[in-house]
Amino acid sequence: MIKLVSAALLIATAAATLQLLPAAPAQAQSPSCAKAIELINAAIDMSGGTMDDATTRALSDRLSGLAALAVGVEKDAITGYANALVDENITDLDPATDELNRVCA
Repeated sequence: MIKLVSAALLIATAAATLQLLPAAPAQAQSPSCAKAIELINAAIDMSGGTMDDATTRALSDRLSGLAALAVGVEKDAITGYANALVDENITDLDPATDELNRVCA
């Protein structure tokens, strides 16, 4: 009887654990988001952390081309970041960066 109860508890615990944990890993970010983040990180690395005007414009152009391949909110976030890079009225990229990170997480 004790073995039967122990086995039942083990099965119930395993079943409850499977219901609480995801059955598969979370889906990875889209190829467009992965490429956008890769391009941004490469530009930052190549410039030593402070991008000059030429690097900023080149990155914006690359991201704009990439956004043409993206869809939905990813397209909007990538386009928004690309535009923010070259918009002289924007002095803080944090909102565009936060949105890109949120969408591409």
